[in-house]
Amino acid sequence: MKKIFLSLLFSGSVLANSAQQEQQLNMMLAMMEQMGELTRLAECVDLPPARLKSAFRQTFAECGMGDMSSEESDPEHKACILDSLASHSGVAAERWQACDNSEEEPADPLMAELDALTERIGEREPTAAEQQQMDQIIERMQQRGVAEMQQVVDGMIAGSQGTEALVTLPVFPQAKLLINLPAQGEMEIAEQRYVTLPGASFVTTASPAEVLDFYRQQLPSYREHRPALMAATDVAYMQNVPAGFDYVKDVGRALSIPHIFIQPAKAGSQKQLPGAQTLFFVYYPPAE
Repeated sequence: MKKIFLSLLFSGSVLANSAQQEQQLNMMLAMMEQMGELTRLAECVDLPPARLKSAFRQTFAECGMGDMSSEESDPEHKACILDSLASHSGVAAERWQACDNSEEEPADPLMAELDALTERIGEREPTAAEQQQMDQIIERMQQRGVAEMQQVVDGMIAGSQGTEALVTLPVFPQAKLLINLPAQGEMEIAEQRYVTLPGASFVTTASPAEVLDFYRQQLPSYREHRPALMAATDVAYMQNVPAGFDYVKDVGRALSIPHIFIQPAKAGSQKQLPGAQTLFFVYYPPAE
């Protein structure tokens, strides 16, 4: 049920409490709205968007978020979702299923254009005009991909607002929250499984040095780690630094240790906070 349950981008998440589940649901709905999926689904089942959102909230409160991101998802949980949606929306489960299954990926006109051009060229070298046309198609596809990714990011940002209280480590004063994922997750690297911490990203107009100094005062037992394979300006301020540890090589371990990762803000951060100098990530223990 990949279209209906866009949330399930957060596969493998372990939600410790109802506040975290509410945040994940808010993010799911915000992402669906940003990407036009909420409108498509509301039209398909003939419900007002507000009624659709209410049905989702009641359904996930009843069935839990679960993990429905793969074909191997729990069939009992899927059945609970469909039955509960039907009950709370007044729309038959079969129609929900049909609306989800009917949403096949439409033909991609850009890919069709590229395929036709490639077929016309065949085994010969493309002319200068054909190569230019091919480059333009590929550039348009890349631009579309960037725009689609920005929709996802915008949805995650919208769904994260107001959740600062879920962050269990100190937050630099007046920093702006971008994205908060308050559930633990799972990661497997080289057959080693890690349970990763909840994480939140922030931007601030303060300098990286000011942010680091704040955390030195707030968390004096933490230790600085400057990853060898990252920019010299990047620093991880960690609860502990294992022997022989490097942030890039040991990312699974890194994301399972409470810490703050601080780096200069990228150009894109200016869209979220004019004058932003610092982007930092807080990986925090889940609330009890």
